[in-house]
Amino acid sequence: MPLNPHTSATGINMVATLHLLSSIDNPGYFEADVARHNPFRDEICGKPYKLDANGYVEPPTGPGLGIEIDEKFIKAHPLIEGPCYV
Repeated sequence: MPLNPHTSATGINMVATLHLLSSIDNPGYFEADVARHNPFRDEICGKPYKLDANGYVEPPTGPGLGIEIDEKFIKAHPLIEGPCYV
């Protein structure tokens, strides 16, 4: 049975999900935020994925998750206590 994980709208979560799907034998769909502008996707770590010539999603290839996290962005946008969704 394919695994189709639900991702949130943050670039960090998208990259982690993409690496998970790339490492298993039964990957399903990769859910990505395609909004025109999402600072929690674009500014926190840059574009978390790219498409190859055939339209397949490729994970970043650098160390760890393959991204550099902007810690200043995280400090400027602290966690909100209580129920929330970004």
